[in-house]
Amino acid sequence: MRKGWLRRILVCCCLAVVLTAGGKFAKARRQEGGLRQAQKEYGRGPAYGQETRTGGDYEKYEKETGKQRGWQEEKQMDKERQNRNRETERYHAEKEGERHHLPGSTLWVPTVEEVSENPYIYRYNHELGKEKGLLDEDGLNQRYLCMQAVYRANLDAYLLERLDVRDLDEELMNSGLGFASHKGGDQNLYEKESTMGLTFIYLRNNLYIEYLGKDQLDLLAHAAEEGVPVTDEMKSMVEDTYREVIRVRNPRDWEDDSRFFYPKAGGSRPEISSYALVLGMANALKYDASGRLLPDTHRTDQYEYLERIKEEKEKEYSEILGTEVFILIE
Repeated sequence: MRKGWLRRILVCCCLAVVLTAGGKFAKARRQEGGLRQAQKEYGRGPAYGQETRTGGDYEKYEKETGKQRGWQEEKQMDKERQNRNRETERYHAEKEGERHHLPGSTLWVPTVEEVSENPYIYRYNHELGKEKGLLDEDGLNQRYLCMQAVYRANLDAYLLERLDVRDLDEELMNSGLGFASHKGGDQNLYEKESTMGLTFIYLRNNLYIEYLGKDQLDLLAHAAEEGVPVTDEMKSMVEDTYREVIRVRNPRDWEDDSRFFYPKAGGSRPEISSYALVLGMANALKYDASGRLLPDTHRTDQYEYLERIKEEKEKEYSEILGTEVFILIE
């Protein structure tokens, strides 16, 4: 009888020991699991199956993790920049879709909105334009822009015949100095509307066709309606009139014929004569995907080359046309 009681007491003690040890083991496992979960969530400590880092090893781990975070952040920033670039390209593609061309021709015409964003919009003589039936009460309209595009196409054709701008454009392309033209949304309004078909060179003047006579305006309107933008008759008319059409007037006194200098778009130098025919010459800087300027071993050579070409061609073209020519590098 006494032996039976002793046996029962011994079994209970063993069970108590086993249960106590099991509870402690389970608690330890729960704590270990929580620690590993925290390490997994917050990037601190080892992942499953790795050794625990302590002391100097942990500092080294933190440094490596910090670098990794930095790379991840930079990668995320690059992704955001690429997304913004895609949005910009999509915006300009939509703008392209809004533009239209003359019936039966490939001559593209900008929208009123595009032209209204031009910093020299106030230079248009709106009162004179309205008197001649070219402009609405609200300002520019699509009819004016179509006739202006026809005039530009004929002036472009005239300049291609008189000046060696096509050869100059090929010279820039084959110089070996890595010149880059503006692409897509980086092009200004004058580059977009150029009909020269060149990579770097384009007519940079604004065209104020409200200063043309009635017969000349009728000729432009007829060409715009018929979709025949360039003819010998209109090129001859452009040769006789372009000096008045490109001239920048003083909006405080439209009758003032004096010559003055105006800054290029953006208010920066150089100053340009109000009578000058201006040719733009594209020289785009190159950037990587993150917006940083790429190193260019030819940059100094490019600047020296362009300055030499600018000085030579301004003098040569001015003598050929009998009017001042300015080359604007941008």
